[in-house]
Amino acid sequence: MSGPAWEDPRRVLARHGLRPSRRFSQNFLVSEGVVERIAEALGPAEGERVVELGPGAGTLTAALLRRGARVLALEMDRRMLGLLEAELGEEPGLELREGDAAALDLAELGLAGPVAVCGNLPYAVTGAIFRRLVAQRERVDRAVLMIQREVRDRLLAEPGTKAYGALTVFTTAAFAVEPVMLVKPGAFHPPPKVTSAVLRLRPAPRAEETPAFRAVVSAAFEKRRKTLRNALGALAPREVLDPAFEAVGIDPRRRGETLSVEEFAALAATLEPALDAR
Repeated sequence: MSGPAWEDPRRVLARHGLRPSRRFSQNFLVSEGVVERIAEALGPAEGERVVELGPGAGTLTAALLRRGARVLALEMDRRMLGLLEAELGEEPGLELREGDAAALDLAELGLAGPVAVCGNLPYAVTGAIFRRLVAQRERVDRAVLMIQREVRDRLLAEPGTKAYGALTVFTTAAFAVEPVMLVKPGAFHPPPKVTSAVLRLRPAPRAEETPAFRAVVSAAFEKRRKTLRNALGALAPREVLDPAFEAVGIDPRRRGETLSVEEFAALAATLEPALDAR
């Protein structure tokens, strides 16, 4: 591998007189081993386009460039953009863009075809970023992301458990979610108060994302302690709901948190004509 060598981001930040920003929820990876594991998990091919969310001081950026990736790095902290320009601006495989990962729009970035996505996500906006990825599933070839362990547990949760929720259903309806590794706080500067986790996302063979699916799942978890019949009452009257429950074999006395993705998809498909007619 050729390209920019590893350098501890604390040294890079000191060279530019910068410190991590609380405003941007910055925790920089200082473990070379973890950075390399993330790059390996993504596995970019030579010349492959990779969108990096929140490159920060550029440690993961450099690891991707060493593997021959063409990196479009999206950063909203202008201080870090200046640092990246100074440290890696001469790299032919790097394109820097100012932008907010929580408002990610892959089409607006002008990228043709599905792309690989990676990043050490700011934990305050993890949910927003996942929602953007789900909405643009057809443009994502795969993604490797650093998130809070708590969010990882939610994404891997089984129906009927406390951690299972709308984020679980929407994400796993769009992507196969694979755990890669757990990361201790000491791998970061400054160390966060929580354990982190790396996940890999691959598009599911058949996405269930439809307006009816979104409406049913959202309603079911908005009032998660209510039965399905009551939680979905705002979407359709009982004379519509009850035949739909019977058609897909779901007891209307169940709560939404007990339904699998497949059951939500079947129920949404059955209710779709009625919901479209509203």
